[in-house]
Amino acid sequence: MKSLQTKIFLFFVLLLLLVQAIALWTIVAGNESQEKQAITNRLTTAKTIFSAQFNSRRDYLAAFAETAAKDYGIKQVFEDELRSLLVAMNNHRKRIDADLAMAISSEGVITAQLVLDKNQAGESKVKQGTEGKQAFRFPQWLESQEQDHLYVLGDSVYQISLSPMNVGAKTIGWLAFGFEIDQKLAQHFLNITQLHTDFAIKVGDEWRLIASSNTDAELSFTKRVVNGDTPNDYIAIGHLVDEAGQLQLALAMYGLRADIVAVLQEQWWQFLILTFITLLLSLSVAYLIAASITKPIKQLVKQAKIVASGDYNQTVQITDSSELGQLASEFNAMQSAVLSREKAITHRANHDGLTDLPNRSVLKLALQDLADRKQPFRVFHLNLSRLKDVNETLGHDVGDWLIKAAARRLSTLEGFQLLCHIGADEFILLAELNDDSAPDLAVEKIHQVLEENCEYQGISLQLQVRIGIAAVPEHCHDTKSVLQMADTALHHSHKVNQLVQIYHQGLDVNSAERLSLINDLKDAIVDDQLELHFQPKLNLVSGIVTHVEALVRWRHPTLGMVPPDNFIHIAEQTGQINALTHWVFINSLKQYKAWCEVGLNINIAVNISAENLKAPDFYGFICQSVETYNVPAEKVTLEVTESAVVDDPEAAIAILQKFKNRGMRISIDDYGTGYSSLAQLKQLPVHELKIDKSFVQRLCDDEDDRIIVRSTIELAHNMGLSVVAEGIEDEFALNWLAQNKCELGQGYFISRPKPAKELTAWLLEKKPYIFE
Repeated sequence: MKSLQTKIFLFFVLLLLLVQAIALWTIVAGNESQEKQAITNRLTTAKTIFSAQFNSRRDYLAAFAETAAKDYGIKQVFEDELRSLLVAMNNHRKRIDADLAMAISSEGVITAQLVLDKNQAGESKVKQGTEGKQAFRFPQWLESQEQDHLYVLGDSVYQISLSPMNVGAKTIGWLAFGFEIDQKLAQHFLNITQLHTDFAIKVGDEWRLIASSNTDAELSFTKRVVNGDTPNDYIAIGHLVDEAGQLQLALAMYGLRADIVAVLQEQWWQFLILTFITLLLSLSVAYLIAASITKPIKQLVKQAKIVASGDYNQTVQITDSSELGQLASEFNAMQSAVLSREKAITHRANHDGLTDLPNRSVLKLALQDLADRKQPFRVFHLNLSRLKDVNETLGHDVGDWLIKAAARRLSTLEGFQLLCHIGADEFILLAELNDDSAPDLAVEKIHQVLEENCEYQGISLQLQVRIGIAAVPEHCHDTKSVLQMADTALHHSHKVNQLVQIYHQGLDVNSAERLSLINDLKDAIVDDQLELHFQPKLNLVSGIVTHVEALVRWRHPTLGMVPPDNFIHIAEQTGQINALTHWVFINSLKQYKAWCEVGLNINIAVNISAENLKAPDFYGFICQSVETYNVPAEKVTLEVTESAVVDDPEAAIAILQKFKNRGMRISIDDYGTGYSSLAQLKQLPVHELKIDKSFVQRLCDDEDDRIIVRSTIELAHNMGLSVVAEGIEDEFALNWLAQNKCELGQGYFISRPKPAKELTAWLLEKKPYIFE
């Protein structure tokens, strides 16, 4: 009896026997009442079991549908081709063995539907549903907050749950998963409750039996049970599940009354004898067991309450050598371990694993504290520059080392209330505002502490950061918005290549417009929203326009005319630059043929991105297009920026050489603003240099610019290259460039970019320019 396990075992056995004795005494007191009570309990229990399991299926479906709708993988293929979506949906369906899976678009169309079908052999096979590409029959469900519904598909009824799929604030569609209400479910409830189970549906006034555990089930009997008209020789209970008045799911659970009564009668005497034995044993040993167990357990319960209150200093002392004594000892050890783990978990939850600096959780608490105290403060959002280059060149271990070095230096800053590492290469500094808290002074401190290079195994690495700044209440009054504004300012600093950017409202407009352009650019290419403008290039020897540059414009349906500077970079970042360049090149060749028909022999220049040069099929596309439209290769000029060549010189030189061998002209665009060296320029297979407009626009006023342009022209000629000058905005620059033997010139003084039709008329009327 010293074994705690034995004591607990006896206690529960005796407790169970005592409960049985009470139940049997009730049977002895009144058999008829016992029979009615047993039947009532059985029916009530059966209905409770059904409600619990039916609701559990509903909650399980709702939770799973919501989880699946948040899955990034299925969002990626949701609007992709059907096969990918069906595979993704089936993978999710198999996780819960769902019988139905549907994807509904934002327009309310069923884009994909999977149904688990069973053949005559009972084998299950997934197939596409019959409602694919059809409008969802219950659009009101999509706007409702209710997730669970009853869904009729053919001869089957499903318990389904819908969940919206959101990308940001936009709902791109809905996912639905469902379990069929079938014979398998009816048999399941028969096994649990020992009562036959029928399922029927009522649509309007029409009834239909859909599943039953009873092979001889009849719809008329089911309807009687549901309506409360149960035959005397049966026990039964009915239930209706209403689907918003559209259809009703009827449940009938029943069994023969004689079977229940017979079992009770057979067991009555056995239960009676067992009851007296149980009572006798319970009275004999209850006191001894209670006396030996109650005291130490009360001590443990008291200590558990103390620990639950947060006091880990007190311990429990039990001298018992049985399992209770061992439990007390282990309880004290657990209490100490919990205290240690709680401290470690709290620290880990509030600090970054790499730098051990406070993380975003601490940042939120600090911001809330400042807001509660109505204390003005400023947020500095820092982003380490060129960390990606370090990771790609020296490895991520060196990148992590550099992040930790930055964290150590930033930790030494004074005048800031909090330094947080919010992940990757980003840090947040908080500073309370006072009379001496100018942002310039804080920025200077940050740059000073990071100014000295870091030495890693003999390699000198520079720590430089870009900073986005926002303040409360200067820019907003809530903590969430100030973080977003600081992030917006940081993003803009990257865009305009500045180290520091203070937030202003104009940045939000740019961000919203950029997001709109990202979403709309793909449609713009497909829907023919783009158009070409052409800027003439004047031959500075003959005074005749011999070349034009093709420039793409986007006529946005809501934003109007969008210049290329606003969307070319987006196309490069989103992988759409190849499609955009293909469109420009094809339409440029078509325009060349149109000009030939009216007697104009014009060379057309098309701008080429660095991403185009990396595309494996780009060379083949250009050559095939030139052959298809029968355009002489020498009439095509490909303009490539210096930066496009610098990214991968060997690959760029190789493909440019192939274009040159095919007879096309290659031009280096914006020369003087990039990073190419003279040695690299010598290796490039190009025909001409295009001097950037920043050197040309002030030729009249700036002697230094004249020296640079004159030297560039002489350098190009010595290397056998011709020169194009862009940005000619006055007559002085045009005549000066002609005098210094620049071959071609373009700029607003000659002509702004024009649509093809307008430029054609201009070219036909244009007389040769006479230079001074």
